[in-house]
Order: sequence, then structure tokens, then C-alpha cells
Amino acid sequence: MVLVAAAFGLRVVLWRPLELTGAAPADGFTRVAGVVHVHTTASDGTGTPAQVAAAAEAAGLGFVAITDHNTLEAKEVEGYHGTTLALVGVEASTQSGHLLGLGLPDPVFRFSGDAPDALDDVRLLGGAAFAAHPLSPREDFRWTGWDLPGPWGMELLNGDSQWREAGWWSLLGSASLYGLNPRYALLQSLSSPASVLQRWDALLAERDVPGIAGADAHARIVIRKETALRFPSYESVFALFRNHVLLDAPLEGEPQRDGPAIVAALARGRSYVGVDALAPAGGFSFQAEAGDERWTMGDTVSPRPGLRLRAGGRVPRGARFTLLRDGRVAQQGEQEAGLEPVDAGVYRVEVRVPGWDVPWILSNPIYVFPPEEAERRRQRAAWPAEPTIPAPALVVDSFDGGTVFQPAFDPRSSLSEPLLDPGGGPDGTGAARLQFRLGIPDPGYPHTYCAIVNQQDRDLAGGSGLVLAIKGDGVYRVWVQVRDENPASADDGLEYWFASVRTSTEWRRVAVPFARLRSINKKTDGRLDLDKVRALVFVLDRGAEKPGSQGTIWIDDVGVY
Repeated sequence: MVLVAAAFGLRVVLWRPLELTGAAPADGFTRVAGVVHVHTTASDGTGTPAQVAAAAEAAGLGFVAITDHNTLEAKEVEGYHGTTLALVGVEASTQSGHLLGLGLPDPVFRFSGDAPDALDDVRLLGGAAFAAHPLSPREDFRWTGWDLPGPWGMELLNGDSQWREAGWWSLLGSASLYGLNPRYALLQSLSSPASVLQRWDALLAERDVPGIAGADAHARIVIRKETALRFPSYESVFALFRNHVLLDAPLEGEPQRDGPAIVAALARGRSYVGVDALAPAGGFSFQAEAGDERWTMGDTVSPRPGLRLRAGGRVPRGARFTLLRDGRVAQQGEQEAGLEPVDAGVYRVEVRVPGWDVPWILSNPIYVFPPEEAERRRQRAAWPAEPTIPAPALVVDSFDGGTVFQPAFDPRSSLSEPLLDPGGGPDGTGAARLQFRLGIPDPGYPHTYCAIVNQQDRDLAGGSGLVLAIKGDGVYRVWVQVRDENPASADDGLEYWFASVRTSTEWRRVAVPFARLRSINKKTDGRLDLDKVRALVFVLDRGAEKPGSQGTIWIDDVGVY
């Protein structure tokens, strides 16, 4: 038994990524490999942003995307660290699951926790959105916003989901082998993401959907509450699987140009996922060809005579290629695969290596559709148009000559008076002016806020929502609260139902449907009782804005529709 264990241990120690055969791609693209979805001490990771950037450089990455939970505080490290470009995005927690936002500036406002809001914020900030760990074994992590509009993509592989699906025995096995050979140990915990790929194919039947891999690296595994192991290291996770983007030109060493180029490639689907710990994946190629024309992953091409598909490149010996059309096998081959003629459909490639369950390569699709269908798909992926705002059936406050609202703020914050701005409204009449400075909380003083409050009993039964006009001297988010009667609540018998609205520097009318309001009260009665409304409130707090923020917001013509 000892000899068997020793032989197995020696095999693990000596195991190395598989060698490659075949010709390198000659498609003219620059390939850059990187890792997306990494956490630091700015949220629940164990490494500082600088340490994560250093680990990415040591792992030889072309880029690393830090995405801490609901914050972009790691922005200070954004830029080049040697030859590795550090990008800083966010993992926004929403009621529909977690959403990665890449290519974002750091806003003053906070992400509201509402999935449509988060997608709209990513759109406003010029970024790219991806559903994180979409079929996570943990229910509160699982993505449920499958019908949400917009050109968002999804993670096909996720480190956290893989560890959870592997189970404790597999993780213990990986941990026991980790000291002998980290790459081999972590590979043992990976399995086929078959259910995620099925869900991806279902979305791809309707619109273009870019797929990426998310490391979800924290450099820790939680054993139980308050107890965690600092395992596996960032560097070992960065070697496991990567996103390989295809760029039209080499990186220039300028973050302001190179960062957007990488994010744009990921958002377009001009990339593929490679399990680089199994074999170096930088030499894979998937193209459509017709005469002298070439297309690659993320591209749409019209069906035409002579069109053919080719997948190949530098691959391990015995690699099995599967070319799929609309999620079903269209062609298979060893070392390469091709198809001619090519009918309309969504084509993607999986490459597997004998003896391993996880695919070595997951390509993004090439889309083959006539112009009319390509346009329909484009429209299905478009951001929705601005909705028509209904007229109020009941006016709550027009802010002309007086107001039913009163200012409220904690001692560390301020809200300038008078509240009324006589000529500040969109038509030159009155408006409420919230000239605010949000205080900075600390552990002994956690709640700072600025608000305007109308404490008046109202029966709004039959109403569909609130409507208002809003403007800011910058872009902010404001909580809209409707407080109803709930005797079980510890908040003076009131339950707070809320949603968020975003300002712009121009007046805009917005509607807040009552159906979108949600409560986080632990003793919620599960419904907003519109016949028992006890207060209407507009609130700025650290859930809406960064502590220390200051600015001016105008609100006018609050009503019920």
C-alpha cells in the first residue's frame, strides 16, 4: 500500500500540462489570455488589490479583472503591472442573482440591488454585463433574470460553482494533492458544465450571448462561519482556466486603450475559454471562410456559396473536436473539425481531451444568419427603449408655494433649507431641492442619511405606482420608499418598501411601479398594503451613495398613477 501511494504521489508530482501538436493559427489576430472575476480585501478576498495584481503578473496573465462585491474600490491598482493589465469592475448583488460589470468608471452612486437597475447602470457607464455563476448550487447565488433585456452575457465556467458541485470529498482530495502539484490538484475538481451549456444554447437560439469563464477567486475556502482556509492561492487559480481574447492589434501598453479593447472583445464574444492547466490553450482557432473573406468568434456572417467552418490549431494529441449547430452535434473530428456547406444557425466548438470530463476549449459562437434574422437577433439583444411615463391620477405634491414633505437627516449629515426651490422645476415653477451632504459612518455609528419625508396616512389602493420628475447636478441614486402598516415590524410598526431611481443632469420623468418595490424586513408580511400607507420618503444613504458624497437633487410633480 505504501508503494502504491508513493507511486501515485510521484505521478502527481511529475504530471505536467499536455504537449501540443499542429500548426499555430495564421488568422492575424493577437491573442491575450486573462482571468475575470477576482475578489480582493475590498470585499471578501484575502489578498489586497496590489497583491492580486502581483499574483496575476507572476502567473503570466495578459489581463486580470478584479470584480469585488458592489464596489470598485480597487480602482487604485487599475493599469499595467509589468506586462499584466489590471482592470477593475464589479460583481453587483441583485435580487435576480449576481452580475459582473466590466469596463466601468467608479460611480458616486451605489448599485441598487435591482437587476434591471444594475443592467441599466452598466449600460449608462459604458460597460459589459455578464451573469455570474448562473446555475450555482447555492440558490441565493443562482441567476434568475433570464428574461431580462439587454446584450448581457454569462459565465460558462465558474470556480465557485465548480468547487461547490465537486463536494467536500473531492475538495479534500484536491487539498491533499495541492502541495504536490497545484495544477493537477485543482484540475481534479473540475467537471463538465453541461447544464450551463444547455442554458447557454437556449439563450443563443434567441440572440447573441457572449460566454466567459469566471475564476471567482478569493484565495480562501470557507469551512464554516468564521473559519476559512487560505486555499487555493490566487496564482494557482489563475493558471487553471482563462479567457483568450482575439484582438485586431497588439496591446500598446496604454491602459486607456487596451482596457476597452479587451472588454469590447469579451462583450462581443471574440474570445474563447481554455483550461490552460490541462494544456496551453493560446493556439486554438475557429473561423468561417468564403473566398478571401474570414470571420471568427463573435461575428455574424450571411449564408453564401462556398462558406465553410474550420476549427483547429495547436492542440493536445488525441483532442476530440465537436462542432455544434444550435446546440446539437454537426461535425466531429480528431485534432480538427470542419463543415461545408454551412446552413443558417449558431455554431460553436467544444474540444475535449481523453480522460478529462471538463472541456479543454469552449468557443464563443460564429453566427450564420441572413440579414433579416441577424437584425431580429440584434433587436432582441438591444437595450429597451425608454418607457412611456403615465400621467398621474393623483397629485401628491407639485411643490408650488408649499410642500407636504419635511427634511430629515442624521447629525453627521446635512440637508440645506429651505427645501423649496421656487423656480427650480422643469417648467420654471417650484420643485423640492435636496442639497445634501451624506455623513461618513463608522462601526459605532453605522447609519447616515438625508431624506425628505411625508408622514401622512394614505389609501392608494387601485394605484399602480408613483410618478415624478427628477434631476441632479450629477448622477445619483435615490431610494423611493413607501411605508405601510405592519404591526410585527420593529420599525415603529412600519414596513419599508423601496426601489431606486437614478438622476441625470437633465430633467426626466420616471415611474416607480408598486410591484417593483421590495422589502428586506425580517418580519415582512409579504405584501405592500396600499390602503394602509403611512409615509412616502425619498432617501439618500450609504446604500445609494458613497459616504461623504454631496450634491443637489431636484424632485417635482410627485403623483400616483
